[in-house]
Amino acid sequence: MKIKKLLEITFNIAQKYIDSDISNPIINPLPPELNREHFSLQIDNEGMSEQEFSQALERVVMNTPKTASKKFFNQLFGGRNAPALAAEILTTVTNNSMYTYKIGGVQIAIEKEVIETKLDYVGFKDGDGGFMPGGSLSNMVAMMIARNEKEESLSANGFSGKKLIAYTSDQAHYSIEKNGAILGIGGNNVRKVVSDEKGKMNVLALEEAIKQDLKEGNIPFFVNATAGTTVLGAFDPFIEITKITQKYHLWLHVDAAWGGGVFLSKRYNYLIQGVANAHSVTWNAHKMMGVPLSASAILLKQKGLLYKHFSMKSDYLYQIGEDEWNPGLSSLQCGRRNDAFKVWAAWKYYGKYGYEERTEKQFALAKYATQIIKNSPEFSLILEPEGLNVCFTVEGVSAIELCNNLYEQGLLQVGYGSWQEKSFIRLILVNPDMEFSDIDEFFHLIRTYLHKKL
Repeated sequence: MKIKKLLEITFNIAQKYIDSDISNPIINPLPPELNREHFSLQIDNEGMSEQEFSQALERVVMNTPKTASKKFFNQLFGGRNAPALAAEILTTVTNNSMYTYKIGGVQIAIEKEVIETKLDYVGFKDGDGGFMPGGSLSNMVAMMIARNEKEESLSANGFSGKKLIAYTSDQAHYSIEKNGAILGIGGNNVRKVVSDEKGKMNVLALEEAIKQDLKEGNIPFFVNATAGTTVLGAFDPFIEITKITQKYHLWLHVDAAWGGGVFLSKRYNYLIQGVANAHSVTWNAHKMMGVPLSASAILLKQKGLLYKHFSMKSDYLYQIGEDEWNPGLSSLQCGRRNDAFKVWAAWKYYGKYGYEERTEKQFALAKYATQIIKNSPEFSLILEPEGLNVCFTVEGVSAIELCNNLYEQGLLQVGYGSWQEKSFIRLILVNPDMEFSDIDEFFHLIRTYLHKKL
């Protein structure tokens, strides 16, 4: 098949899919076990004709969940960022790997520009950073560096038998505990510190846990604070946590995978006050910044730590250029896709002021939804939202039942969560291309469902 013809087929399917966001915003769900037969997914011995291939592609794509429609409120990402989408398509066409300047060329310079811009927003004046396949891996890199800095001989000689301890809140992303298991620290040695009545890490409980571990002869080394918890969207008290980490000489990492977008807004960056005192930050551009999945950056306050802990010389690969222009020497990976280009394209198109406006639009949508809930007797807020997670219950109806039924009927895609033994609807307002009328429609569909149920 000729490339130009394939591109024509691809763009026709893409256009049809995008157009269907309005006419068919929620696909009809199919039980997982029926997919293989229904879509003829098996790989056959013989190939296909151009027409058969086009039909197979279209059928699969048109039955793929719509994460960009205005009826999608389910995850911490959504919408469709046009300039970033264009760059993502061109990234696949150019197909560069980001380990050397010889292979990446100008794309390496673009990645450096994006990282330096993010470092400036965070407040790491002479920092360092790199792209990872996702927030979980960015968090893992932070924990790995913190571990190796605490036990300097570990990377060469392995574990000495000392018990290293990490701390995170009970509302933090599950990757923190998972990474503890992956890195040999042990999932049980990642202490889950209780959260307060607003879902934030309890600082007094954190210090008590550290004291107890020191008393038992363990080695505390890492504290993970969260900027935008997954369920409630809470922002931990970073200034108070910093005092504890400095007192006990611990590495402070801030998981801002979800809430990192507030760095872009002067109006809302009070939520991340104190983050500049951390040692490392995770920031996912595929969430609040809205670029296509995935685009996660690990940012470090101290320059050179990525190179120190990940560099490994290889003459067959690193053949030209200075080390700083060969990112593979500072990366967990060797071959790596180009995730920076789409972030740069979006930032270049909207500009810093444009992204500030988009961020404030997201907050305006969340505040609008919050006010509807407060003014409606059938709805009840779980707590006043800090970010874009609007969590609420519907009187007389199970949140799990409601969310599942709305999805199965092709009306809405919204998720549920639980906190303090209570389940609720978790409405995520991350798509800045939505309007207040889309929020009105969301609540109208819920009320319509309730009336039919009654």
